Amino acid sequence: MLAIWSTIAAESETDYMHWLTREHIFERVSVPGFRSGRVFKRRNSRPSEYMMLYELDNADVMSSPGYLERLNNPTPWTQRIMPTLEQFRRGGGSIVARGGNPAGHGGHISIARFEDALPDRLAAREGLELVKALAKVDWVVSAQIMSVKNDATAIATQEKSMRRSSEGEFAGLLLVESLDTGSLDRAIAQASESAGIEPDTFDSYDLVFVCHSR
Repeated sequence: MLAIWSTIAAESETDYMHWLTREHIFERVSVPGFRSGRVFKRRNSRPSEYMMLYELDNADVMSSPGYLERLNNPTPWTQRIMPTLEQFRRGGGSIVARGGNPAGHGGHISIARFEDALPDRLAAREGLELVKALAKVDWVVSAQIMSVKNDATAIATQEKSMRRSSEGEFAGLLLVESLDTGSLDRAIAQASESAGIEPDTFDSYDLVFVCHSR
């Protein structure tokens, strides 16, 4: 997966959303190795915070010639949008543990983002047991743990140079997808109880757009 966050001011939000849903996501998903792109909005965020979540064939796609070509040749619309993005974070890597069916997606997602390293309780067998248990919570679709591949996401590109804010980094993610918000709350409570992950580590988002490769 590749996960990207940014906030956008209200006066630029319509242009930003049109860019995402009329050009940018389609452009990205057309890159070889990209399977899908989804856009989520963080609940009750002010200014609005959006997250793009891409499913990839593998983590090496982030350093592939096709993807780097796009990053180094931004469209005119992308050139206009990039300087307006704030609190930008980008990181991708491999799924190290998965619970539930990866072919299905929910319209709601909660993500715990770990800045320095994945907690020990998310590593190896403990992590696998946790995501399998979370995926069994009523109305939860899936739970996954991603470990970031830093050398791929740190590559300098033309797009990166156009953003005014520095690009935030992180080490890994715990993602839980569900059919409604109440099931996310129950999964977060279970993750807190069984793995010691504080509930306020999670942020919750609602799906606003999805595009699949053909």
